[in-house]
Amino acid sequence: MNLQQLKYVVAVEEEGSFVGAAARCSNTQPTLSNAIAQLETELGSKIFKRTTRSVQLTPLGKTLLPVIREVLAGVEQLYELSHRHVKAATHTIRIGFSPVVGIEQAMNVVKPFADEHPAVAMVFKEENLDDLCKLLRDQELDLVLAPVDLRQPDLADCVYTRIQKDPLLFIPNRAHEANWNGRAEVNLSELAGEEFVLVPDACGLTRMTKRYFKDVNVTLHRYPGEASSYRVVGEWASLGLGSGILPASKIRSDLEGRIAIPIVNAKGPLTIDYYAFGRPNTISNDMFAELWDSLCKEDSDGGEPLSSLGAGSP
Repeated sequence: MNLQQLKYVVAVEEEGSFVGAAARCSNTQPTLSNAIAQLETELGSKIFKRTTRSVQLTPLGKTLLPVIREVLAGVEQLYELSHRHVKAATHTIRIGFSPVVGIEQAMNVVKPFADEHPAVAMVFKEENLDDLCKLLRDQELDLVLAPVDLRQPDLADCVYTRIQKDPLLFIPNRAHEANWNGRAEVNLSELAGEEFVLVPDACGLTRMTKRYFKDVNVTLHRYPGEASSYRVVGEWASLGLGSGILPASKIRSDLEGRIAIPIVNAKGPLTIDYYAFGRPNTISNDMFAELWDSLCKEDSDGGEPLSSLGAGSP
């Protein structure tokens, strides 16, 4: 008994003739007939009752047919599962992240998926926000982790979900610290008189800071120079060059003891929100869907579509 014989039985039953079944199976009618005859001999009874006008299942055939279909379906499932495993083993998911997100958080975000798919390789790339969006548009990344303005056109045809809300803290210029001692929070409008050390618009922090000031019509006064990254803003503030604004998770240990005050506005605490957004560029839709499901489970607000990959747009 072999699988080909079982496939012949199903084909004869569905086609209603040996000739039709042979054509469907791309084989000759004698070959198909002999294969079924051998199976009947092995089973010790006829599967089909043949006449010059028709071919019908015998009582044994009617009993066996559901089992034969189940066996063939099981074999098909084995092939499908094997194909998925091989396909997953050769897959690489390409993930870009902004410097302010950092590699540790990037790895933590995809950890649930990585734990479930140990054979899938994860390749990480740290870039500035504009370059990340370009790489995504050019189909070189599948997922981007970054603080992002959801209104920007770079996110067309992507889906997104928030992965963290990070409170923003005000780091006073050391020369002005006495003015802020004892403050539990500071309203954004109170910072109009401060001069801020900013960084290149690479990681998204400066972009979000500018937007918050613009939204409340407060002038953002910039220090004439510019720090290389958010990592040194606190150091510049400690040297009296200007004040800083940093995400709470990025306050370095060497700034412990310095004043760091939560910033609020009329709506409550100001945060920099990190999002995951992307589309299946280098991986299959099925694998991307599994990755996306794992990300959305961590998002209290749920994942949202930006365009064609979802049910609508924000």
